[in-house]
Amino acid sequence: MNRVVRPTAMVFLLGLACGLASACQLKGGPVRVNKVAPAEGISGGGDQVFIHGSGFQAGKTQVEVRFGRRKAEQVVISANNKIAVVTPAGDRGPVDVTVSFDDGATFKIADGFRYVAPEANQNVREAFFSGKPGEPKK
Repeated sequence: MNRVVRPTAMVFLLGLACGLASACQLKGGPVRVNKVAPAEGISGGGDQVFIHGSGFQAGKTQVEVRFGRRKAEQVVISANNKIAVVTPAGDRGPVDVTVSFDDGATFKIADGFRYVAPEANQNVREAFFSGKPGEPKK
């Protein structure tokens, strides 16, 4: 006796398999996280960085980004290969960057970001509000 698998059952099974694999998506390919760029910013936070990878789905996927133990509050999936993040404040030195998606997939970039002290002539508040360290407020 031949069994016929209905398309809805096939989609369900494929979705179940992808859910168990957690690195699979039906559209856009597998989710990958490659790097943070730039990989350095001031310890006061407020720098915009980008997490590069693939398989992101703007408007459909939720993501949480942590720099060490500190959660970034401003995170936006801006393209299928880029997440825009504003760094939280942190202690000087390297930290792991952890990217967690709502489907349970989690990626860790070991020592993916380095916090540095502002330059001697750089006001942290001015750097935060100007958008770029060392650039005068407009």
